Amino acid sequence: MIDQMSEFVNIKRSTFRYPLDKPCSFQGGKTIIERLITLFRVRNRVELADILGMTTGTIATWQTRDTIPFELLVRIHLATGVSMDYLCFGGDDSSIDVMAHAVSNISEYKDGKVITVEERLATYRLPSLKMFSIENGHLKQNSEIYTDKSFMRIAGVDGVDTDMVIKDGHVLLFINSNETAVSNGRYLFAINQTYQIGDLRMLPDGHVYLFHEGDKYQVDPNTTKIHGKVVSVLEKV
Repeated sequence: MIDQMSEFVNIKRSTFRYPLDKPCSFQGGKTIIERLITLFRVRNRVELADILGMTTGTIATWQTRDTIPFELLVRIHLATGVSMDYLCFGGDDSSIDVMAHAVSNISEYKDGKVITVEERLATYRLPSLKMFSIENGHLKQNSEIYTDKSFMRIAGVDGVDTDMVIKDGHVLLFINSNETAVSNGRYLFAINQTYQIGDLRMLPDGHVYLFHEGDKYQVDPNTTKIHGKVVSVLEKV
């Protein structure tokens, strides 16, 4: 009960990015209809109504009343993965792919067997990053973090198979495996296949150095392999 009361007090003393205790000033009507037409790359309200399973008269009513039902936006979010934040408020749509979670209705064949739409949908998985810990110099896979492309973009990883997350106590380190040319930062590297995270820096003499507890050590490129750079840190507080 004490913990619950403490959380109640924390919430009452906090400000959220959108008001928790009053309606948001989200967009509606014509603005969202135009956004959906652009999002789905259809030509007009007739085609939009068709793919959403409703009449053009319903869409016209939304435009007249300057409103959109929440159920529709939630449905679009669940079906496509497009964020509710974008659907309600707009923003950059350059990387949004509404087909990312879709499968074709056309029959597919594998090993002489018809693969149904339901079977293909059942195999769908959210994008994920493998999570490891470093134990005695070896990478040990613990689990996977399931996320979406927008979060990966914010975290600075590309979502390729070699990107990963390193769990270090209560801290998660996101590793971009494409960043293997050392400039300055924290990197995942292995010396004779013994893994560690450390602060590496390229100095004007052209050599890479490991900085540790006030000392620096020149890195031997013949025995050291850079596996990626720490591009984001998520810490539990």
